Amino acid sequence: MSGVKKVVAALLTAGVLAGCSQGGTTASSGPTGEPQRGGTVVYSDVMYVQDALSSFYSTGNLLLQVVDRLVYIDPTNGEVTPWLAKEFAHNADATQYTFTIRDGVTFSDGTPLNADAVKANLDQVALGDPSKKIPPFSDFVGYDRSEVSGNTVTVFLNKPNANLYRVISGGRAGIRGLSTLARDYDGQSRIENVIGSGAFIYESHVPDQKVVLKRRGDYAWAPAVSPNQGAAYVDKLEIRAIGEPGLRAGAVQSGQVDVARGIQPTDEASLAAAGKQVIPVPAPLLTTNIAAVRIGNDQVSDVRVRRALQLGIDRDALVSTVLSDSYQRADSVLNHDDPAYTDVSGEIAYNPEEAKRLLDEAGWKVGADGIREKDGKKLELSISASVQSVVIRPAFEFIESQWRELGVKLINNAGDTTAYNIAFADPSKPLLGTRTYYNVGLALLFGREKNTMTFVADNELIALSAEELSATDPEKRNEVLAKVQEDIIAKHLALVLWDEVQVHSASPDVHVDFTNLTEPLFQSAWKVSSAS
Repeated sequence: MSGVKKVVAALLTAGVLAGCSQGGTTASSGPTGEPQRGGTVVYSDVMYVQDALSSFYSTGNLLLQVVDRLVYIDPTNGEVTPWLAKEFAHNADATQYTFTIRDGVTFSDGTPLNADAVKANLDQVALGDPSKKIPPFSDFVGYDRSEVSGNTVTVFLNKPNANLYRVISGGRAGIRGLSTLARDYDGQSRIENVIGSGAFIYESHVPDQKVVLKRRGDYAWAPAVSPNQGAAYVDKLEIRAIGEPGLRAGAVQSGQVDVARGIQPTDEASLAAAGKQVIPVPAPLLTTNIAAVRIGNDQVSDVRVRRALQLGIDRDALVSTVLSDSYQRADSVLNHDDPAYTDVSGEIAYNPEEAKRLLDEAGWKVGADGIREKDGKKLELSISASVQSVVIRPAFEFIESQWRELGVKLINNAGDTTAYNIAFADPSKPLLGTRTYYNVGLALLFGREKNTMTFVADNELIALSAEELSATDPEKRNEVLAKVQEDIIAKHLALVLWDEVQVHSASPDVHVDFTNLTEPLFQSAWKVSSAS
């Protein structure tokens, strides 16, 4: 958090406030005092939501306003708190969870949100529905079935899963109306078909450009810790897609939008100087930004090569040169705000001479063009990464130049969505830039067969995963996760880069709160009217 705190301290005059505690980090920005009602907030995201069932940041940012969840992670302390479930509990070995659904909640089409509707949602999301072409959501590890008794839903698992609350609090587990569940994948993916119980209701959209939501006047079931326990303060929310980061910054500068996500480091200072809010919002529930190494690829199958790549990244220079004080270098697979964070910085510290020695030892010799070769094959590696981060491509351009000094050629496909989608499913692609929820368990992300990180099963990590998902005691869980982080780094399955943060900018007249997944909580947002 040190980099984030420096930015916050420098921008207090713009109305930025932030705080963090173990396991939770929140940003609450803008004017304080009695919230004002009315008006429209215009929010710019980095992409238009083509698929309301996808896992992109942009999808979560939109759906949080429309679809409520059973529980909510308090961003101030990381605690699981009530939302649609007024009470919840699990048994000693985390194989059975009960959720008591609050009374009086309705979907936007007027139908009741009750235990039967919750069961229907959990069954479809966790188990999938082949007849509707809906695949099972893999985060529901061990899900067997749900049963209803009165207003209580009991979830039965066939193996322990101490991470289930994290899964239930995520966007894909948001509770949708039965009319939405009746549709096939294509129907459910369209935002106009998503019926939820959220603080906003779909009004209209212009494909590839914007979605307009209107305030639900009878909303009265916000998360228990929300600063607003009633209906949204603003009348409407307009979410515009502006793909080019410089244009997003310009839209804030000109007043065309009130809040924008995905501000590039080069625009932060000018926005702050113009009196705009610059809001670095960390994501303590995600892993750090990493390049996952597909160790089945023969060029990176040797751990000495993977370690050389790790030691060939100067993370401090990356932050100071390409990023900004809004960012913090990664010192582990988990970011510094995660209560399970374990410092492994000593194993990954920048050491280019040792990196060269390791590559020599692994048989990769420098060729005439400066690129290393072995058995007639050059050490050329491609990296693909999601467009959801504005800094991902320039970051890998910096890494590309550093690895070039080692004799490694990096083909930088970061920010290319098509290349990322191909690489995500192709085990022959050596590197995948990502950061992700570890709801399935951090060990399973890198250990199980056909995982999207390494694409190779790892028996040691699979064994640790069983311990991780059985650990209902936080202290025990953190001990296991420490072993997992150490094992991932010892094998260099992940080249860690920087702690995840989504930098926003906003008008000084707008107050907005964020979840610890960086989602803006517009149910509690408000803006100062021009007449004030």
